[in-house]
Amino acid sequence: MSNSAYTRSEHLRALWPWLPLWAAMALLAIFAHGPMPMFSTRTLAVAWEMWAHGHWLVPHINGDPYSEKAPLLFWMIHAGWAVFGVTDVWPRILEVVFGGVQLVLASVLAGRLFPTRPWVAKATPWLLMALAYAFLFGLQIMYEVLLVVWVLAALLCLTPTATRAQPRWWLFGLMIGAGLLTKGPVMVVHVLFPFLLGPLWNEWARQNKARWYGFGVLGLLLGFAILLAWAIPAGESGGEAYRQRLFFTQTAGRVVDAKVQDLQNHARPAWYYFLFLPVLLFPLSGWLRGLVAVPTTLFRRPWRAGTTAALVCAGVSLLLLLASAAGGHFPGWAEKILVVLVLLPLFLALARQPLEPGLRFLVAWLLPTLLTFSLITGKQLYYVLPELAGVTMLVAASVADLRERHKALASHYALGTWPLSLGAFLLAIALFAMPSVVPSRFPDNIWLVGMAPYARFFGVIFIVLGALLLLRGRGEMRRLAFAGLIGTVALNALFTLGLWYRYDLTPASLFLGQADAAGRPIGNLGVSYNGQYHFAGRLMHPIARLKVAPGMPTQVDEDDDDDVVHDGDTLDDFARHHPDGLVISYAKHPPANAFRYARLIQPSRTGWLMIWDAPTLNALQNGRLPAEPRQPTLLYPQDYWRTRTALR
Repeated sequence: MSNSAYTRSEHLRALWPWLPLWAAMALLAIFAHGPMPMFSTRTLAVAWEMWAHGHWLVPHINGDPYSEKAPLLFWMIHAGWAVFGVTDVWPRILEVVFGGVQLVLASVLAGRLFPTRPWVAKATPWLLMALAYAFLFGLQIMYEVLLVVWVLAALLCLTPTATRAQPRWWLFGLMIGAGLLTKGPVMVVHVLFPFLLGPLWNEWARQNKARWYGFGVLGLLLGFAILLAWAIPAGESGGEAYRQRLFFTQTAGRVVDAKVQDLQNHARPAWYYFLFLPVLLFPLSGWLRGLVAVPTTLFRRPWRAGTTAALVCAGVSLLLLLASAAGGHFPGWAEKILVVLVLLPLFLALARQPLEPGLRFLVAWLLPTLLTFSLITGKQLYYVLPELAGVTMLVAASVADLRERHKALASHYALGTWPLSLGAFLLAIALFAMPSVVPSRFPDNIWLVGMAPYARFFGVIFIVLGALLLLRGRGEMRRLAFAGLIGTVALNALFTLGLWYRYDLTPASLFLGQADAAGRPIGNLGVSYNGQYHFAGRLMHPIARLKVAPGMPTQVDEDDDDDVVHDGDTLDDFARHHPDGLVISYAKHPPANAFRYARLIQPSRTGWLMIWDAPTLNALQNGRLPAEPRQPTLLYPQDYWRTRTALR
């Protein structure tokens, strides 16, 4: 076998068996049910409107320019649609491809950072695919999984190889540009600190600081040039309001302002990520060996002077921060100071520890990035998705170090996966009890009632997984990863069987699609509209956002054009201008007259979704009896109504 063929063979062997296993589970899970509102349906709605109306430059949603996201993901969806046709199959396969590439890049990056410990590169993808939150969010047609690809690729460009110490700066700039075209300026936050702190972990950067920072800044400028090559013409095409939001409001509002009108701000307290770290890192957060290995590896005795004081400061600040999260309600500025006092002393202490370059890289990446995202006003758990790859590398490297320096701890059963096994057994017991307990004790809990008929089958799965996690000996990490992956897929399947009908908007979307094709205006009453009906219904016209204003006098506007759907109209305005229109309304419980007068009724999350003829709903809202409907009310899903009695 030639050297090149042998190298290719070794690379393929490195992907076995974790990549085929993950791909099979991801495809099974992502096609178990339809696109999830609001994450996936909103992305598909934007892609559909761009495709249907030829808005190739400016993303649109519900007829308006959409400044929240850059267009690279939409363009990639369009590329598949041009070949395979417009369906939701290609976007979902695309997400699975992104996830697989992410795992491969994480493994390669781990190999670059820890060249003398090949086990770290082998363990990293296993641990990463075990993370329940990352796997489930990877099933959404969203931007973050693609962003992870660009972040890891950009970081790879900075790391040395066996034959080349100098970073690949032009490729670094291209990856920055691709990330900026995927999610905007937040891409820079994910890669900035490994670059700025390069001399801390990179020998070439220490010896060539001027070239490191000079070429690095050029790479960043190249990335922003790629973004501006789209953003400037898009801003000109989208109009003044879109340009203002694109260049200023949608980024600045997330950073400094908790209340920005009509902006997805997602304002959260400074302690938000600290509180949810165990959720983000599950099941690794329940693996005792990993929890012991990380501090044991990072803080090696004898400690440098000042390390004890730094740890005490960080520990006390963390306790105060958690006290605020538990109900102390400290002022926002005080919580931000506490976040700084947790992470900054910890970073300074670790920067002075005699750590190997790979660990220094992870410290330079993870801690400053967590600090930055904690201080930014807008927060979502998936904002830190790229850093989860770094956490799994840290855990893998720490366990490898534990095996070398503390062999007793590395093999002691007390630090094994038994807490996760115990949790799996307790969950299995709860699942076995559900069919007997739920009908009598929790008859009104829609979640438990939905899952109860299928619970015992999944209880068997978790008994098997719990037994797997109790095994001792070699292969503990792979057993943990396998159990985490299969357990997550099983819970997704239980959700699909028992609860997906409450999230499936296909019946309503198809009904609205027929009305839209017939030229009937549509209004959405009472809640914001996020495009959840547009793709599945292939809608070609906007849905009006109607105000809820009981008792509000009718507003007469002689200049109103009856053919135009107006955002902000009241129901009375909409019904008067559009007597053939439809209105979507929502309620915790459908009113009794809904089963007589509504055109369609279906469950929606914890409540109900109803579609009405606009004059009919307006008459009922004003206490009048409308004309008798010409068609019976459509009830979806049909299986639900066949097995449950509804008040009619």
